[in-house]
Amino acid sequence: MDKSEKIYKVARILDKGVNTLIIILFILLLLYAGYSLWYTNSIKNDSFLSDELAQYKPGSGQESLEGLMKMNPDVTSWIVINGTNIDYPVVQGDEEEEYLNKSVLGEFSLAGSIFLSTENERDFSDPYNLVYGHHVEGGAMLADVLEFRNASFFKKHKLGTLWYPDKDGKARADRIEIFAVIDTNGDDRTVYQDPGKVKAGQLKGIINHVKKKAVNKRDPGKCERIIALSTCENAVSFERVLLFGKLVPMTDKEIQKAKEASSGGETTSKSRLQRILGIFAGVPPWALITGGILLLILLIYVGYRIIKR
Repeated sequence: MDKSEKIYKVARILDKGVNTLIIILFILLLLYAGYSLWYTNSIKNDSFLSDELAQYKPGSGQESLEGLMKMNPDVTSWIVINGTNIDYPVVQGDEEEEYLNKSVLGEFSLAGSIFLSTENERDFSDPYNLVYGHHVEGGAMLADVLEFRNASFFKKHKLGTLWYPDKDGKARADRIEIFAVIDTNGDDRTVYQDPGKVKAGQLKGIINHVKKKAVNKRDPGKCERIIALSTCENAVSFERVLLFGKLVPMTDKEIQKAKEASSGGETTSKSRLQRILGIFAGVPPWALITGGILLLILLIYVGYRIIKR
């Protein structure tokens, strides 16, 4: 075998090796891309309000909130923040993190549920009420809490409603008057103290702390009860974003008006395009970059093979 034949043979071996490597990388790319899209899409599908749950929303004209409470006694209330996707039942488990990956109906769910701290009274009668929920890309669960860091959004969105039954089973509601949004972290012992131990006289100290840290704020006036909605900055961050609102009992007339508005078909959900884009927003940046590089390699290789032939 002369020198040229040896070089040709080595070249053939290298060519086959490159072919095999490209195929392996392409298969890995497809597998990872498929998994990433399945994972983020599973969270998305679990995280927006389903038709099954929507029929129990107060004012829906279908089932009652009490009906949902019979299905799951952990359901305490229903929260709506006007003009956002925050429109969900609220649960309270036996343990603080019970509903991190558990749906309102008790099934496994990557998106979990919106849940009230186990240290709070389930009727939101405490001066300080702390509610948790995941930040799901695409605007689901409590992701829209982050929108309030935008001054224009904060200015336009001021109200919400907290629905719950009283001891006689009659529908009651509190108006949520939003007054601040803050950036903080899980070590902030002022906002993450035991909410059930906060006395009326201590509420002012929490509010002053919130005002100092606020990204956006307005004067709440006199407060007897407040609610805080807590979520993560992102899936891997220790940073937290909290939205604060003043709870004000609504009159029967206001409750009836709110029910009529709720049954009027008003929707706050993001568009289908936004939800689709939200799927890709949930994929880690490094995964998108890696996938892009592998795809580029594949295209170059295909082009090379076409030219060679």
